Amino acid sequence: MNLKYTYKNYLNLTTHTALGSSLPKWIGLLAKNKFLIDIRFLPKVLFITGNVILNIPFQLYEYLRYNKAIKKVKIQRPIFIVGHYRSGTTYLHNVLSKDPNFCFCSTYEALTPHVFLSTGNITKKILSWVMPSTRPQDNVTAGADVPNEEEFAMGNISHTSLTLGYYFPKSIFSVFDESVVFEKDKTKNTEHWQKHFDYFLKKLSFKNKGKRLILKSPANTARIKEILELYPDACFIHIHREPYTVYQSTVNLYEKILPLLSFQKPTNKFMEQFILYAYEKMYRKFLRDKNNIPLNQLIEISYTDFVSTPVEQLQKMYSQLNLGDFEAALLHLQEEITAVKNYKTNAYVSLDKETKNIVAEKWGFMFEQYGYAKSV
Repeated sequence: MNLKYTYKNYLNLTTHTALGSSLPKWIGLLAKNKFLIDIRFLPKVLFITGNVILNIPFQLYEYLRYNKAIKKVKIQRPIFIVGHYRSGTTYLHNVLSKDPNFCFCSTYEALTPHVFLSTGNITKKILSWVMPSTRPQDNVTAGADVPNEEEFAMGNISHTSLTLGYYFPKSIFSVFDESVVFEKDKTKNTEHWQKHFDYFLKKLSFKNKGKRLILKSPANTARIKEILELYPDACFIHIHREPYTVYQSTVNLYEKILPLLSFQKPTNKFMEQFILYAYEKMYRKFLRDKNNIPLNQLIEISYTDFVSTPVEQLQKMYSQLNLGDFEAALLHLQEEITAVKNYKTNAYVSLDKETKNIVAEKWGFMFEQYGYAKSV
């Protein structure tokens, strides 16, 4: 891993994902981390604080106007795309989001969860001006209207989101245990996450007039049990990928996003250890909890199969999960498939033998579960 922090990282103020937080959540996050901020990130923290304060009246207005209506919403058969980071979840989400019968969490909704009902059009315009055209970790299209992870919204409305570990990476192990696998203060943190997650999904559903939600957050891979407690009829699409590639791609992910989002500078070794730790815990919990999913509510596919035969894999999903009229949806789904036909994935130097051995040892159960070959 090679985490590079530059002046551009320190002074990049306008696109930080915490800008849409509420004041109590933001101050609570800083206090929980004892205000341990690298001095070079202080301008960014002050800018976010000022923005959060300025948003207070807008957040209050939206809450007073819509809260009662949002609470009455009933979520029907939401669809969750799960799988570890860099396993193809974004591509799958982008494709399925083209079905007009579904709705999703967009970037501007994820970044401004408190105000998107009342200031959404303004927010979209501002984000369109300041956001890059592609994501920092790859060449996937970015934008205010494109599908995004509800995990970022949870970072702005709750204290149970893995994104909070991106802001304060020296606490990321603890954040993961509290917010993803719920091994720390289990009952308290589970109930907190469920309460805020359900409210945000109701808000999305309210905005989209009850359309079926298609959601994607890799952290939800470890939250199957907690999601089913909220939505017993939820459907899950699990996409998995060869573990060595996932490790390399996740290293690249953190190399790109931590300098943009963090207020601290963790060591390379520390983050490499976290990647190994989080993948193992996430998937051990997933493999336990997926047994609680009814057969007609879960489908599992490999990244390789989806990339090589997307139409066939999508047809299986629609059939097994009863997602609707596949033939009617195919024309829309094909748009995204065609748009990324010539997309080039990131290329990586082969892992050294020592790292391969560590990955094979720590993640060996996943090689065996899904038939991936270990390198010698």
